[in-house]
Amino acid sequence: MTPLAYLAARVASAQLVSHVHGLEVWEPLSPFVRRALAASDLILCVSRHTVGKVVDTAGADPDRCAAIFNTVDDRFTPGDRAAARARFGIAPEATVLSAVARLDPRQRHKGHDRVIPLLADLARDVPGLTYLVAGTGGDRERLEALARNTGAGGIVRFLGFVSDEDLPDLYRASDLYVMPSHGEGFGIAFVEAMCCGTPALGLNAGGAGDALRHGELGRAVAVADFPAALRTAILAPPIDRAALAARSRAAFGRPAFAARLAEATAPLLPGHAGARHRTTGPRPPCRF
Repeated sequence: MTPLAYLAARVASAQLVSHVHGLEVWEPLSPFVRRALAASDLILCVSRHTVGKVVDTAGADPDRCAAIFNTVDDRFTPGDRAAARARFGIAPEATVLSAVARLDPRQRHKGHDRVIPLLADLARDVPGLTYLVAGTGGDRERLEALARNTGAGGIVRFLGFVSDEDLPDLYRASDLYVMPSHGEGFGIAFVEAMCCGTPALGLNAGGAGDALRHGELGRAVAVADFPAALRTAILAPPIDRAALAARSRAAFGRPAFAARLAEATAPLLPGHAGARHRTTGPRPPCRF
């Protein structure tokens, strides 16, 4: 819709702000979209990785781009862990991993098939190991077969669709949220889990590093290091879940998001000096 938005902005003599996430700007763009996006007065991106992609794929001016990260609402907080486990039929002594993502054959970058082959070996040292997979899609049958063929058929539980109201309890019931995805624009599920007090593990690829704060909140590791990191995370002693939730909320809650957004958009306001020294001159022409 960016070309249409560009034309509307020109007609109305308005400034154009575009907001981009991840995959939609990670692939080559059509000339119309690329030119209109590059002509935006401001491009809001959910991660620094996406900023780099917009600059590379659209030729956007980096001074007109800002990473503002995503935010979470107040539902994602620590809660009654025992009740959350009972809700999902999990034994109190079980060690629970979880993942929340579409099981789409076109989005196998989510990393379920990086986790499943490791589970049978891990279960020898971690009795009661359970991997809860929330999400629907056409890739479920393949992943179920992978679990059976790697000896993890009794470890993996495919939950199917989990409603928004049940998601906080899924995170609270988990000991570790794990999603070794190499294609996240940001990775909001990491933040949701950590705001519920659950440790998170992902890859240092795509935008996941920003969601995990590059080790400050969750762990982001290289693909080659993931098997060892998963074992270490599972066997690690319990953490202070309330403290993790508080730090995650401070980093990604609504006040933090509002402050980043205000800072990014301030230079567009009439008479503003430009605290971030953003280039605020006329937008470049977009010739279709």
